[in-house]
Amino acid sequence: MAKRLGFTYIFCNDLERMKWFYTKILHLNLIWDSKTSIAFKIGEHQLSIEFNENFNILSSKFSNQPGWEGGTEPRTGWSLECDKEDFIEIVNSAIMNEIPAYYNEPNWKGYWSFPILDPMNNTIEITCTAEDIPNNI
Repeated sequence: MAKRLGFTYIFCNDLERMKWFYTKILHLNLIWDSKTSIAFKIGEHQLSIEFNENFNILSSKFSNQPGWEGGTEPRTGWSLECDKEDFIEIVNSAIMNEIPAYYNEPNWKGYWSFPILDPMNNTIEITCTAEDIPNNI
């Protein structure tokens, strides 16, 4: 029997800010937009973001993720694997919009790594395996 990860649900107390981040910074494809939730398709996976007025924003510390050996908080984080063009576009958008980042510029860890925080302080490691990306994008 084949298995795949279908949906991930996260929560926020500012849906418009999350919509801005996931569309304008990460450049994801918005497939659902209502007053209480938004959703994005990433490959075969769907990321759904639900509004909850009682949601408490996480601390601004980065999640501990063994791949890039950074962060200090033992909480969920994820990565977004990108091709070269998308990686450069996302990194530039994040830097230009002063999105909190673990590094000032991408770092090579056997792949390019650029961990950032979304508006609810979820850690998202932006990655790319193309070796020919300058680290001073």
